[in-house]
Amino acid sequence: MAYFPMFIDIEKKKCLVAGGGTVALRKVRVLLDFGAQVMVVAPQIDSQILRLTGNVCVKERTFEPEDLKECVLVVAATDDAAENHRIAQLARENNIPVNAVDQQEDCSFIFPSYLKHRDLVGAFSSAGNSPVLTQYLKESLKEILTEELGQINDYMGSIRPVVKTRIETEKLRRQVYQTILARLLAEKKTSLLPEELEQILIQEKRTKE
Repeated sequence: MAYFPMFIDIEKKKCLVAGGGTVALRKVRVLLDFGAQVMVVAPQIDSQILRLTGNVCVKERTFEPEDLKECVLVVAATDDAAENHRIAQLARENNIPVNAVDQQEDCSFIFPSYLKHRDLVGAFSSAGNSPVLTQYLKESLKEILTEELGQINDYMGSIRPVVKTRIETEKLRRQVYQTILARLLAEKKTSLLPEELEQILIQEKRTKE
């Protein structure tokens, strides 16, 4: 079964990780990479988790159903399959997306391999069939999805209000963005000078006329 690749905003939102071992550590780091407020609950917690800085709240105790309150997603990463199943069931009953580590039947979402530079994210999933293959894809695309593309993405987002105001139709706006992207890539730049952008906008309007 292929998983639908839905991207969601978890920045400053509560995400629960039940478990305190090395697997939980990996999941916590991913969630922090996307700006989540992470709550870690486990009787014993890895020292590396305890040393993490940022939006991490640690509770050294067993999971309680009340921990699900206000969560936008849950990760069940204990070393007890039955406990992971129980946590997953409770999460589903509360309509919260849940990932139970190494228990695909208890997952409503999975963690993909991903590349991230600023707001630009590329993710790869094998529906749990072959993590080795998704890791291969990630490594293969590192030379394409670069920090520079992340900067270009930021720039393209910053000029959207201007382009939308100056260029009337969606079709023409797409052409403008394609022209800008092609120029940035060809000139190995991450942004245009204001006068360069203005030149492109004027040229596109003249082409329309």
